[in-house]
Amino acid sequence: MQVSTNSKSKNYDLSKELWFCLMFNCIGFTVWPLMIYYLSKTLSIDYFIDLTLRTWAEDIVYGPLGDFSLSTIVSLVLLLTPYLCFLGIRLLLIRSKT
Repeated sequence: MQVSTNSKSKNYDLSKELWFCLMFNCIGFTVWPLMIYYLSKTLSIDYFIDLTLRTWAEDIVYGPLGDFSLSTIVSLVLLLTPYLCFLGIRLLLIRSKT
């Protein structure tokens, strides 16, 4: 008996997806805010000139995560940006193959 395979069905490896999510979320929650802060300082962006790293981290990036408000959503979008960008790139590449 011959088994036919459908080329449209795709088997995703869930462990790879979870590692992908873990890696980019770790980058987003640790390295990404530091990159934004130090690159903005280097480029002399007015907002970051007098802003200390402690204020940036405690009041702007991680502070709003303690309660639910509009700044919480903005903070989450900032922290999830690396994951969302690379997920978007992967989805575009998958769509372009078919």
